[in-house]
Amino acid sequence: MIKLAVRSLINLFITSSALFLIPMKSDASINIKIMTQVAQSCQRDVFSSQYRNQMGLGTITVDDRNDRDLKDCIRYRYHYSLVFSRFPWLISTGEMLPGYPGAVVIGMLANKIASSTRDNTNILDCLANQDVYNRGCDYLRNNIAEGGFVRTLQIDPLYPIFIYPINKDNSLYLIHTCPSCVVAHNNVRGSQIEILQSFIQWFITLDKQQRKELISILGDDNNARELRQTIYNETETAVNKYESVRQQIEHQEQEQRRQELIGN
Repeated sequence: MIKLAVRSLINLFITSSALFLIPMKSDASINIKIMTQVAQSCQRDVFSSQYRNQMGLGTITVDDRNDRDLKDCIRYRYHYSLVFSRFPWLISTGEMLPGYPGAVVIGMLANKIASSTRDNTNILDCLANQDVYNRGCDYLRNNIAEGGFVRTLQIDPLYPIFIYPINKDNSLYLIHTCPSCVVAHNNVRGSQIEILQSFIQWFITLDKQQRKELISILGDDNNARELRQTIYNETETAVNKYESVRQQIEHQEQEQRRQELIGN
């Protein structure tokens, strides 16, 4: 049984590695350059014991948990990269807190809003009022660190020997796009006000044109909704592309094992 488990883990790693070594065919629906870079970085990190321990992802296992982590990594890093491709100047805007770039909040919020059914977030009003306790800031205050990474761990009842952090989408976004955010601010749920205040201060230090561009992705108007949805949809297409290629490789490897078994 132990040998079988070890072999399954090795096969998982080899399959994932092979996935990122083969050139991906041109696909107009996704950015192949970004996809390749993201896939390689995720394969490196998700199978790194040091990274998993620091991010609270638990140990490397032989079930589908690592594949889930890999897809989450690809999803959020691809999304974040697309945001940077739209606003390349974001990379030089610095940190709003030590180890916490303001840019990551832009990506996290754009992803959060696009994946929800929320019509109005009042983000522009919140940023204009600069009062974190104002009702106009309710959405930002409640979501900027929702489900924040918590060091208190819970045991999965189905796999009691493994331990997982309590996560939601926002903290998963941070885990896979900004490890320094998780390490420096591991109890972000308890730091909502501090993070929101810092984000507002970071935002108002940007020049007028930069602020206008960011509202074009965070605003409540139809153009902002369309931009968020476009980035979100392309991200999901990229994840589906990964899954399709992975299944293709697994099928090829299975067929090769069958042929080896019968001596061909």
